[in-house]
Amino acid sequence: MSGRSTIGEGGRRASSHRLASIALVAMVACKGTAVDPPGAAPSPQAKAEPAPLANPLAASSATATTFVSADAGPAPEPLRSDRPVPADTPREALREPGAKEQARDAKELSGYALQAVLRTGEGPAAPKGPEVSAAAIEVARRKTEARMAVEMSQTRARVVLSGGFVLPAGAELRARADRYGHLFFWPGEEAYRVAEPGALRALLGERRLDVAPLSQATVVSSGEGARRLNMRTRRVEISTRAAKATIEIAALRDAGDGGVLLCRMLLDLMSAPYSTSTCGTDDVPLHAELRWTTQGALSFDVTAVAKRNDLPAQTLATPPPSATFASDPLPPSPGESLLGKPELASLRSAPVDPPVAVLRDAQAPPPESGLVLVNTSDEPYVAWLDGIAVAWVAPAGRLPLSALTRGRYAMQWRTFLGDGWSAPETISVPATIALGVSDAGVR
Repeated sequence: MSGRSTIGEGGRRASSHRLASIALVAMVACKGTAVDPPGAAPSPQAKAEPAPLANPLAASSATATTFVSADAGPAPEPLRSDRPVPADTPREALREPGAKEQARDAKELSGYALQAVLRTGEGPAAPKGPEVSAAAIEVARRKTEARMAVEMSQTRARVVLSGGFVLPAGAELRARADRYGHLFFWPGEEAYRVAEPGALRALLGERRLDVAPLSQATVVSSGEGARRLNMRTRRVEISTRAAKATIEIAALRDAGDGGVLLCRMLLDLMSAPYSTSTCGTDDVPLHAELRWTTQGALSFDVTAVAKRNDLPAQTLATPPPSATFASDPLPPSPGESLLGKPELASLRSAPVDPPVAVLRDAQAPPPESGLVLVNTSDEPYVAWLDGIAVAWVAPAGRLPLSALTRGRYAMQWRTFLGDGWSAPETISVPATIALGVSDAGVR
């Protein structure tokens, strides 16, 4: 009896080893691989598999973990706003079959070019009337979207802003895989400022480089996401004290850590540590929705992806040798109209004389024409008319929109990030509309 027992135990051990080997082979065979975006691969129907296992997420939940780059090098170093950054020379990795990966200096880098938009939801619709120009409103809405043109190599990323930001068109952010934080370039200047980890929310929302405290992030992998740009995605849920986010991530061949830098940008907006385990090598976020714990939401959507082999290394250098370090605050501005005078005037096909307005206590009389926006709150606000972000106004700022045609409009104040707003109302132009911290509905 004891001999049979010994033989059976050895057989079980041998069988266990064989099963473990089979399981290991199956795991390797089933691992997803990144693919090129539609139009870049030989077959446009090629499917993107779930993200590689280099940066796994727990099936139920996980907390912030240290990011490990593709070369398993040291952890990235946080940037500091009081210190310049050494001049950067981006290098491109060379991968040859059977040879060790090498890096070389290059004038042009391979990577991806993306187009993306930030949105805070639909604004109040225009009042009904034959003079309301739906076509002009739609043109204005597309023009004032907050757009981001992204270029990313395997280790660098550059984001150029345009459209409905409170920052000027042409402002850009640059990031690199071995640093936490961003470099910010004001358009037309040969200087950069450092946006430390935790500063991106204040920069995009308030034109300041104040650093918000970071909070621990909880990460949950929630399976397959929606199909976007003909690519499969996986969905990740992230929670911090500031927001709850859903991010849908695709796998793009040879994206390297470029997409990781976009994930860090989204994490910074919700005050999460950059080291939060969200994206890995060849991962690129295509959609994100950040739901603020105060109110409102902000969405990020990639609308186009293109493979590139000619990205100028100089434009991705973080910073380039020619750039100088600046530590002074950003240039002040009372506000800015996001539409030109002809576009503002085109929102109505004909003037309509409004009824005589009854002024409230201490309310300023209306101007002779157009709309005067006054912001007496302590942060910038965006004025929405007929569902369009038409202008932003700084704290204590006053901005006239004299080209608006006489008539009725739907009006609402919002922060750029969508985490505060006033109740929508119908106004009659000419008018002076003031926002203050005591206004109902503003938080």
